[in-house]
Amino acid sequence: MVAAVIGFGLGFFLWSWQQGLLPVVDGYPSLKLWHARLQLLLFAGSFLLGFALQSGPHVIGGPPPPARPLLRLLLLFQIGFVVSVPFDAVGNLLISMTCLWAVFVLLRITLGGDPLRRLPRGIPLTASFLPLAVAPWLPLDHADMAIWVLWCGPVTSALVAGQQLIQNVLGGRLLQGWPARGFALALLVAWTVTTLAAFVSGVFWSWAGMAWLVALTLLMIGTDLLRAAGRFGLASINVTLVLGFACAWLSALWLAWMGESLPLDGVVHLLGAGMLTLLILGVAARVVGFFSGVATLNDRLLCYLLPVWGMVALARVGTALGWPISQTGLRILMGVGILILILWATRVAGGLWRISRKITPELLDR
Repeated sequence: MVAAVIGFGLGFFLWSWQQGLLPVVDGYPSLKLWHARLQLLLFAGSFLLGFALQSGPHVIGGPPPPARPLLRLLLLFQIGFVVSVPFDAVGNLLISMTCLWAVFVLLRITLGGDPLRRLPRGIPLTASFLPLAVAPWLPLDHADMAIWVLWCGPVTSALVAGQQLIQNVLGGRLLQGWPARGFALALLVAWTVTTLAAFVSGVFWSWAGMAWLVALTLLMIGTDLLRAAGRFGLASINVTLVLGFACAWLSALWLAWMGESLPLDGVVHLLGAGMLTLLILGVAARVVGFFSGVATLNDRLLCYLLPVWGMVALARVGTALGWPISQTGLRILMGVGILILILWATRVAGGLWRISRKITPELLDR
């Protein structure tokens, strides 16, 4: 939550400077890099690492390890980020080691887990922490590097988490049979082509977009997402998943259509500020409310706030694509976005404090 508030606050300042609302400062390039690191590593990375270590065994269907060592692993990841501010090499090494250890933990769980979930869930979730292990050493302020980390890391993790939520919450299906095999194959192709696009040549971006479109479409068909969402009705978790998948699908479609001619900064923010942040806002509010026993945010209110946040993310994408947006409109959207983040962070922090009071030493050792 702290990373979200600081990272997005810094992002809004950079956006203001970019659009002429504030004068550009001398440290703009450095602040842009740290904005990317805060968002990709400390915000999205911490959330997904915590999810994978806590809920991963349930999602994969394998034996969960004791909670205490996993909490230490998450703490080491966050310490690594803090240390990377004055000592980048040391901090980056800690982050990489933590992500690689998470790969080892998740691989053991996957191999001992449900064989039906191994291909569509276990292997992708495990592999998604490899790009996060590399990410600290990359110039994340470059859009191509950020897109590679997002698609192959956090977005892949989100696709696994989405399967679990669609099946267990919305009442969809377990991804299995030919859709599961097709999804896994499309995911492998998407990882490969996205890597070529980021590190070899931008001509591969169109192919990467097409591969991600196929993977997303097979996941939606195999889990019966659209029918399940239609039956479930108006609820924040439903809005979260539908909007999140819509942002991912639109990102892939734009890449497939325009390829390297598309301003990649727009794709970065549609995936990051759009898909990932929507999922984190909605899922964190639901999970924290469930475990604390007190609703984090009113569900109907959250149903309205999530599309509004989506409009803020879309406006950020629009400025990258050159859409005409008035300075007054930008100021209003930024103000609304900041208010949503503060409200969410405050309410989730209160829920986490209530949860912390219920945790006993015996619970941590199980």
